[in-house]
Amino acid sequence: MISTLRSEWIKLRTVRMNWVLAAIAVAFPLVITVLTTLLVDNDDMNSGDVVGLVTGTSVVTGMLLGVIGAAGITGEFGFGTIRPTFAATPKRSRVIVAKAIVTVVVGAVVEAVMVAICFGIGSAILNSRGGDISLGGADGEQAALIGIVCFAAIVSLLGLGLGLLIRSTPAAVAVLILWPLVGEGLIGALLSAAGVDNAFKWLPYQAGFNLGNPDAGQTTDSLGRWTGGLYFFVVTAVIAAVGAWSTSTRDA
Repeated sequence: MISTLRSEWIKLRTVRMNWVLAAIAVAFPLVITVLTTLLVDNDDMNSGDVVGLVTGTSVVTGMLLGVIGAAGITGEFGFGTIRPTFAATPKRSRVIVAKAIVTVVVGAVVEAVMVAICFGIGSAILNSRGGDISLGGADGEQAALIGIVCFAAIVSLLGLGLGLLIRSTPAAVAVLILWPLVGEGLIGALLSAAGVDNAFKWLPYQAGFNLGNPDAGQTTDSLGRWTGGLYFFVVTAVIAAVGAWSTSTRDA
């Protein structure tokens, strides 16, 4: 298993597109955080606002890490390199598990580093301008930073699961990106029009977004941070499991 993990790690880190996506995933929230903390009035931001800024922009990071997860498997199907991989490791489940571990760990590590950098730089800028920003405040702020790292790890796994199912990079990425932006919005609107109360809180991505929300669980409109995150993870795990089963039973 160690050799399979090493092989998957080499595949992931030697693809130039993954480095580009990871760089954008880190740069986007960092630029927004720096610009916001430089231009905003100190009196208009507290530690909770900084956390909300970091976690809100970090959703984009999570989505881009999900794209890396999807492309990591769809690229192998597209170029046919999955065949020698399965020939070298006939037990396909071992390859899939190794891919899942590497994808999730990389997603979590990149997100954690990005969150630490953004919050550290943002708070340093505000404090240098006379602010008083720290993480010693409400527990929800610390939980939100941890939660957004969990969100990125789950979305990375979701990307891999969609890639295993769809096997096409454009299609898998389109579903990964458009589903939360368009699909869940339409479904939630239809359910609300049909008279379903709090319909949006039962949609997987909307529930997952609460992981990085500093105010999660304070209203009945959401499942809460960890309950919603668990729900999102279960849905993701089912998709990944179906994708793994499909890959194990279909021709490569």
